[in-house]
Amino acid sequence: MKKLIFKIGQFPHLSETFILAQIITAIKSGYEVRILVTELLDFDNSKHLEIIQKFDINNKIILENYKIPNNKVIRLFKWIVILVLNLKSIKQILHFYKENRKFSFTWLYQWNFYKKFDDIDIFHVQYGTNTKPLDILKKIGFKPSLIVTFHGHDAFFPINGFIPNNSYYDNLFKFGNLVTVNTLYLAEELLKLGCSKDLISIVPVGVDTNFFYAKANMENSLKKIKLITVGRLDKVKGHHYSIEVVNKLIKKGIDINLTIIGDGEERENLKDLIEKYQLHEKIFMKGSKSHLEIRQALWDHDIYLLSAVALPNGRAETQGLATLEAQACGLPVIVFDSGGVKYTLEDGISGFVCEEFDIDCMIHNVEKLLNDFDKYKNMSNEAVSFVNNNFSQQLIDCKWKTIYSDLSYGK
Repeated sequence: MKKLIFKIGQFPHLSETFILAQIITAIKSGYEVRILVTELLDFDNSKHLEIIQKFDINNKIILENYKIPNNKVIRLFKWIVILVLNLKSIKQILHFYKENRKFSFTWLYQWNFYKKFDDIDIFHVQYGTNTKPLDILKKIGFKPSLIVTFHGHDAFFPINGFIPNNSYYDNLFKFGNLVTVNTLYLAEELLKLGCSKDLISIVPVGVDTNFFYAKANMENSLKKIKLITVGRLDKVKGHHYSIEVVNKLIKKGIDINLTIIGDGEERENLKDLIEKYQLHEKIFMKGSKSHLEIRQALWDHDIYLLSAVALPNGRAETQGLATLEAQACGLPVIVFDSGGVKYTLEDGISGFVCEEFDIDCMIHNVEKLLNDFDKYKNMSNEAVSFVNNNFSQQLIDCKWKTIYSDLSYGK
């Protein structure tokens, strides 16, 4: 059985359901899967505990622990022992130290930890920031194929506000086997960083269309528009523009409300804006919800709104999974043309794309759907077809099976 290790920072992370879906894809593809994590979170608090238990995920975890003694004397003694036991690999060890530039006992402990994985077929790293030290190990002869999947913030420097671009991805771009991104937008950002076009493959995050699907019965008219948006409360999501849209529509005498699902650092700022406009009876902040709760909320609403915008450092929404889940449930979507969002719908067919920051365009399109129910029904049907034909998890799984097969150990 082929062996595949996912390398992840924190797991299981509430906001990263797509990573769990990726792991399950590999398991279903017949790989012996392990998950290497830097920090193990509480499984009992996961909103996907049932899936984790079904696929025995908790027993596939390997903690990235180099077992470095706290006592300096013992640390030195153990370091010497490891070095003596690996004298036949001294050239590789010296090369590894050279690549890390500054001397540290840590590097030998790190090398010793990873050497036991040399018979693995594939390392699949989630987020570019989790690549190290695999990029260096590949440079000095590490055998497993290396796939790194970028998700967005990991392509914009300074990453997380403090990681500089001091040749940060040079080894990955030169010695990695494959870099995957979810949209053409993110691919273009990596090209700017020096990644070869030949190294990049576009593989969108898929939607479980067996779970997210449209309800059979549709109303005969839209007497009142119920808007919804789902996602972490982050500035890049631009939730305050959605609030502005609702405020202006209400001032025009249109009966409308907005549900915001998600949590994050922008929560208090958004609550203050809702209070400023006295919209607490029209805009509802629901916090984080489970998949089941999100699906039900989508079924209970009419139009999905995503007013994501680029941040000053250029970082923008790279795909927008919730936009696809909404369409799979039969909701037309209205979005800003920010980052890779436009690749998640067919403009004028399954939804509308407005210029970034153009609130009036969003308002116009909400009114258009409110006043033309035939258009609304048609767009709803097209939204479902668009996701099923382009983003269903089955289609994405097939792409990953091909990728994993092509990069199996020894190729």
